[in-house]
Order: sequence, then structure tokens, then C-alpha cells
Amino acid sequence: MFTASVSVPLAVREILSSNNLYLQALLSGIANYTALAQKIKPDVEKLTASNVNIGTIVVAIKRLVDSLQKDEGRESKSSVKNIVPIIEGVRMSLTGSMIDIDFNESRFGHLSDIFDELFEKEISHNYNVFQTDKQIRLLAEDIKEIRNIVASGSKKFDGSIKDGLSKITITIPRIANESDNNNSNNKYYSFISSVSDIIYNSRIKVQDAFFTPREIVLVLNDNDAVKAYELLRPTITK
Repeated sequence: MFTASVSVPLAVREILSSNNLYLQALLSGIANYTALAQKIKPDVEKLTASNVNIGTIVVAIKRLVDSLQKDEGRESKSSVKNIVPIIEGVRMSLTGSMIDIDFNESRFGHLSDIFDELFEKEISHNYNVFQTDKQIRLLAEDIKEIRNIVASGSKKFDGSIKDGLSKITITIPRIANESDNNNSNNKYYSFISSVSDIIYNSRIKVQDAFFTPREIVLVLNDNDAVKAYELLRPTITK
């Protein structure tokens, strides 16, 4: 533990080193030093046992980032540009109050009634259906009407419902004026891979993830979804 005589640079290093989200934002070049300094100022003053000027904290943050970049051999802002390909028109949305319904694989044949009812009632609320050889997942807004439909069919399947979730949807448009299909595909694959790396490196827990060449859907707990959205949005939506 630091004592009351700790310097501002050491206090800043201690605080930021214990928060991986702050470090990732700094190394990715998307953090505002002044805003971050204001946020950690109370903790810095607690460790130093003194009043500290915002400018002093900003300088300490800058020096810490320079040191980390030198140690890891990378530059913050240019690194983001190299890692995440710029694709014009990428859209990103955050939808809260979602439920994730996991249907038992042995009852796939009975699920048509549930989906038929969703279509027949023309429910306009947001939902996604994901199917593999082993499972079907229904990701839908947590509203009474959808819960009633699922409950009415619960006797026909052995499934589970998880709530308290949010969904991040990243829509990737076609690359305009791209004559080389190989280059175009490589750019898409690199973009999708970069989004995965950002989430992984931030240590944000993802409940489920679904990827297609034109869309990424991330399912997270409500609090984690907000953190992921704030981290991804300034990086991938140019």
C-alpha cells in the first residue's frame, strides 16, 4: 500500500493500473486526459493526502501512457487506426431490457408454434433468432407479451430464460467502390476480429456473441453492455 507521502505520478499509476478499462481506453487513444483526471482526482488526493491540481494529474497520466507505449512498443492513436480498419457507415446500437431464451435441443420440432405466434401477432418489438445444430436462442425485448407467448409454450420445451441483459448491434455496410473482393473480405474479417480483440482485452464478460459478415451481435449484462458500448463506439464509428 502507498503511504501518505506518495507522489502524484505514483498515485496515478496505482489507480490506473488497477482499472483495466481505463488502461485500454488510454492505450487505444480514446480517453480524454482531462476528463479522466477529474474522475480520479479524489482518489489521487486520498493517496497523496493533499490537494492536487488537475493539470498535475493530466501530466502524470500523459507520462504514464508514454511509458506504457514505450514498454509495449506501440503508439496509442495510430495503433487504433492500424488495428481497426475504417469502414464508412458502420452503425452501432445499444438495446436494453432483453431476455435470452435457450431452447432444449431435443424439442426443436415443437418450437414452430411459438415462432408462428410471434409472427401472427405481428409483434414489432426487437428480437433475434439464432440456431445451430445444438441449440436455438431467442433474444427478445423483455415485455409481457413475449413472456406470455414463451410461457404458453413452456410445456412443450425444456428451456431457460435469462434476463437483465442488453444487446449491442454493430451493422457493417458494404464497402463502396471496392473492386478487389479479396481486399474487401480481408477488411471485413479484420474489422470483426478487431472488435473481438477490444472486448477480450478489456476483460468485459460477454454472455453470447453472434457474427455474420455484415452484423455483430453482442449479448452482455446491463452494466457490462454500457461499458462495452462506451469503449467501442468512438473506436469503430468514424
